[in-house]
Amino acid sequence: MKSYLNLKEEVWDKNTCSGCGACVAVCPVDNIYFKEDSPVKFVCDECACIIAPVEEIEHPVSAEFCKVTLYDVPCGACYDACPRTEKPLIPSIKKGLGRILEKLKAKSKIEVKNPQSGGVVTAILANAFDEGIIDGALVMMEDKWTMEPKSYLATSKDEVLKASGSRYNWNVPILKALKEAVMVKKLNRIAVVGTPCVMNAVYQIMASENDLLKPFKNAIRLKIGLFCFETYDYDKMMEILEKHNINPWDVQKMDIEKGKLIVKLMNGNSIEFKLKDVEHAMRAGCKVCGDFTGIASDISVGNVGTPEGYSTVLVRNEWGKGFIDRAQDNGYIEVEDNVDIEAVEKLVKLKKSRICNKK
Repeated sequence: MKSYLNLKEEVWDKNTCSGCGACVAVCPVDNIYFKEDSPVKFVCDECACIIAPVEEIEHPVSAEFCKVTLYDVPCGACYDACPRTEKPLIPSIKKGLGRILEKLKAKSKIEVKNPQSGGVVTAILANAFDEGIIDGALVMMEDKWTMEPKSYLATSKDEVLKASGSRYNWNVPILKALKEAVMVKKLNRIAVVGTPCVMNAVYQIMASENDLLKPFKNAIRLKIGLFCFETYDYDKMMEILEKHNINPWDVQKMDIEKGKLIVKLMNGNSIEFKLKDVEHAMRAGCKVCGDFTGIASDISVGNVGTPEGYSTVLVRNEWGKGFIDRAQDNGYIEVEDNVDIEAVEKLVKLKKSRICNKK
């Protein structure tokens, strides 16, 4: 009978946690939480001022109220939802790009403010809300002034449009909001947008036979994966930008291109960082991930392989194709069959080789 202790031993203690938030969302007794969510205040003994803990932890922690360990009540939800355990159910990265039905060059035909690339993800979700085929979307919301990110549950087209342009470069526990969506708001047609680690967690939940995961499994309708080479800690990246006299409100977008982190500014200028120079800001869990495109998703979207203003869309199954076709038929997106798939494959191989070289 698995418990959070098995999760701690296999993932947390090995510093391979992706930070997706799946274990936090599915724990039925709220035993697992991220330290930044803790109501506990750390007080200085000398002056009684409130201070933050010195220790940096990139994984959740336990409140020591696990019913498995205390009362032998069967659960294991947190363990079965995690994609980083010793024997996950997720697809192997040996498949490279994974299953692909269509390779599309696409962009939004509706107005999307400050899209990261072609605004395709926002347009697909907007159409789905308009048609009533989803009733919620787990996305990332970013403060447009400070760039500070958070997990966000959108329940309308307007809220999806409000979240458009958010950068998924940050390590944000997107799935943390899944509990609110399923258990509190009782939504049952949810879209999830996230990086490959998030897609792997959703796949893990949907492939599990754990009865406690069934409400989440039955509520998820669409998985949209985003191309991702690595994600960064917000505070550490802010320190890097500050050293280069870059204000967060001056940043238009951040992309990884040709082995470099490109920070594009509102004034049209760009600043390049070698990945090794910003590696200290990368989440530790990213170092064990070899999935660039999110092969466990229904639709994968990124900005590699298509020109500025467009998105590369990899349609992975008939389910995802249905969402694309409906958005196109309703005039929300336009698509073409013109993708430089070799450019995508190069980054797929580069990310996989980085993992292999560490083993």
